[in-house]
Amino acid sequence: MSSIYDWLLLKAVKGLGEKSIKKLYAVYKDPSLILEASVEELKALIGREKAERLKRKELSFDPQKVLYRVEREGISTLTLSDGSYPDLLRQIEDPPPVLFYRGEVKSKPLVAVIGTRRPDYYSVSFTKHVVKQLIELSFGVVSGGARGIDFLSHSYSVELGGYTVCVLGMGILQVPSHLESLVAKGGTLLSEFLPDEEPNAFTFPRRNRIISGLSRMVFILEAGINSGALITAEYAHKQGREVYVHIGVGKSQRWDGCVKLLNEGKAKFFRDVKDVLGGFSLQEAQEDFLLNLLTTPKTFDELAILSGLDAKELTAKLTEYELLGKLRRIGAYYRLA
Repeated sequence: MSSIYDWLLLKAVKGLGEKSIKKLYAVYKDPSLILEASVEELKALIGREKAERLKRKELSFDPQKVLYRVEREGISTLTLSDGSYPDLLRQIEDPPPVLFYRGEVKSKPLVAVIGTRRPDYYSVSFTKHVVKQLIELSFGVVSGGARGIDFLSHSYSVELGGYTVCVLGMGILQVPSHLESLVAKGGTLLSEFLPDEEPNAFTFPRRNRIISGLSRMVFILEAGINSGALITAEYAHKQGREVYVHIGVGKSQRWDGCVKLLNEGKAKFFRDVKDVLGGFSLQEAQEDFLLNLLTTPKTFDELAILSGLDAKELTAKLTEYELLGKLRRIGAYYRLA
C-alpha cells in the first residue's frame, strides 16, 4: 500500500490524535514502521490503550474508501513525511498527519490576516492596505475563508497578484461556492478534514491552529470579544507566533477582542505593517525563510525543494551562513548553529 494509505490508517485509529501520531513519527520516521511495531514498543510512547487500538485497527473510517475518493476527485495530499509539507506547521505539537488541498502549496513565507465576519467599513479598507503591503514584501496571506475580513484577505491577495492559502473548517469537497474561485486565481484551499466531512462547531475552532501554525505571525484587524479570531490568537501564543492587533476606533466595541489580547500581553499593537516589518526586504524575507527551514536538520536537496532556490544560489547562501556561524553542516545535513 502507498504511504498515503498508511497515514490515513493512522489518522483513522480511534483515539489516536495528532500529538500521538507526531510522537510516533519522531521515533519511527515512517508510518509503515509504526504500523509494524509491537504493542510493547508502542505503549512506551503512547500508552497501552492507544497502542492496542492501533494494533487491533479500531478505525473511525475506512482509509481505502477515502483514498479512492481522493484519487477519483483529483484531490492533492500532503503528509508529514513529504518534503513539501509546510515546515512551520510540522513544528507545532499537533500537526495534521494528512492535508488535503486544491491549488499549489508554495514555499513562500506566510502571514495570517484574520478578523470579524462583519467588519466596519474602515476595516474593509484597512484589510486591503495590509494585504497589499504584505504582498509587496513577498509574503503569502493565510486566513480561514469566512465571510468578512478572512474572505477579504483572500480576495485582495489574488486581486493584487499575491498568493493566499485558505484553511477550511470542513472537507475540501464541502467548500462553499464563494471560495471555489480562489484556486482558479492562484490560491490554495487546504483542509485536514476528510474530503466529505461537513462543518460543525468543532471543526472551525480546530482548524485555527493550522492558520497560526502555517504563519510566521498573525495580524488581527478587527475582533469583538467573542470573535473566533481570539481562538487563533490563543493557538498562535502557544505556538510561539507573534500576534499583532489593530484598533481602528478606540471607543467601539468592535475591537474589544483586540483590546483584551493587548491587556493580557498576548499581542502587540500595530498601526501599519511597516511598524512591524520596517525595512524588511525581499532578500531578508528569503534569507530568514531559509533559516526557518533549518529549525529541523535538512539535506541540500530538501532545502532546494522547500526554498525554491536553484543549486548555485542555495550553495552560495549556505556557504555564507556557515561562514557567519549561523549554521553548520553535519554529514549530509545542515542545521542551525
